[in-house]
Amino acid sequence: MELTEHVNKATALDFVTRTVSPGSIVTTDGLNVYPQLKTHGYVHDRILSGEEKAEEKLRWVHTLISNAKAFIGGTHHGLDKKHLQAYLDEFCYRFNRRVWQPQLFGRLLSACVSGPIVTYAELTL
Repeated sequence: MELTEHVNKATALDFVTRTVSPGSIVTTDGLNVYPQLKTHGYVHDRILSGEEKAEEKLRWVHTLISNAKAFIGGTHHGLDKKHLQAYLDEFCYRFNRRVWQPQLFGRLLSACVSGPIVTYAELTL
């Protein structure tokens, strides 16, 4: 998940080229920013939300969005936009490790120890 100011063709293409291998199948909803992916080496599978197969094909997208909203609204009771990407990163970290709960604390501790130092001033500016 990545925070963006505007969802448009440029931001969609930038995100996909940085995070998805060329030749991959990219399944999206009906938003008009994605058809350009075909001309950049991706297979674009467009599914409109009203289609019968949308629930099956986009199930994990809907699950992630729903869980992220609950995480931010329930755990943090809203938050400042300044730190939203950090909260999304935390959500993804937890979600991707949800099946390894016994290892979660140790892995989190390891990530904290090996990650960059963030000062209080950086957090509050």
